[in-house]
Amino acid sequence: MAAVLVSAPDDNRAKPTMIVAILGAGPAGMSCANACLSFGLTPIVIEQSNQIGGIQLGNFHPNLWLLGEPEETGREMSERMARHFATLPLTCLRDSRVSRVSGAAGNFTLEVATPSGKQSIHADAIVIATGTYPRSTPELDALAAQSDRVIVGPLSESIRDDIRQARVLILGGGDNALDHSLFLAERGNQIRVCTRRRFSARQPFQDECNTNRLIELRENCSPDDLQLEDDHIVATWGAIKVRYNWLLAMFGYLPNTQMLTCFTPELRPALGQGGHILVDVWQRTSVTGIYAAGDVTDTPQPSVPTALAQGLVAARAAERDAEQQASSILI
Repeated sequence: MAAVLVSAPDDNRAKPTMIVAILGAGPAGMSCANACLSFGLTPIVIEQSNQIGGIQLGNFHPNLWLLGEPEETGREMSERMARHFATLPLTCLRDSRVSRVSGAAGNFTLEVATPSGKQSIHADAIVIATGTYPRSTPELDALAAQSDRVIVGPLSESIRDDIRQARVLILGGGDNALDHSLFLAERGNQIRVCTRRRFSARQPFQDECNTNRLIELRENCSPDDLQLEDDHIVATWGAIKVRYNWLLAMFGYLPNTQMLTCFTPELRPALGQGGHILVDVWQRTSVTGIYAAGDVTDTPQPSVPTALAQGLVAARAAERDAEQQASSILI
């Protein structure tokens, strides 16, 4: 890459450090930044929120996929990683959004809006680690904006702390929908779970829900209409209207790739059918010098351990590709 200067053997001048711009400070982004330092690279992390840790900060459940801390919740895990990340000698821009990405491998320019004003960042490589966000609909987003009793996605401390002895409507048919149904039933809530097709949750979840008198599972049962009335959510099925205290929408996740619209067209990585960024085993995208790691990629098993490993691999790939290009220049 152009920013890696190759000197003659008797030239003692230090060559510039390769700069890697990392978009996102969840597990994949933090892991990539840490690995960059180990490989002698200079990471610059850009995070659009004011918190470090990613979507797991809202997960009050134990993180079953990470070996070694069986009782540690997703939030506790993220906070632990963020504390380590805060000690690293690197630049992290919080509350910052990338507005334009141009250039080419070895000479990317990122225009970034930060709390202190606009900045231009020049980088040799880019790692996209922006994760996912809960799938929703415009109707549900509008309801959630009007009421705290409408929750989109499973990662909410309100589910843990605030829902007691209530009537709850859950939309969705996957593991998260049924797992949270069981969690809420233990707290004396009466739950109806509706999915527009068939339930896709693991069979043990379905079996346990079907034997719980507080849980009703309904297939092919998407409501015709949802409205707010006073402190309630009113769901309509034909002529039938039912009032609920809480509405939870759990439709899974979508890859957070909206920021790719600010990349110049030739720099936009190829996406798969599900909208995830396509990568090879080295986390390389279809664009030279741009890598992706974590749940924004089409990984077989989205999880924190996978994201950590992919962040490490992306950093190693950036270093490795720079070394190979430097060697080809010498030849």
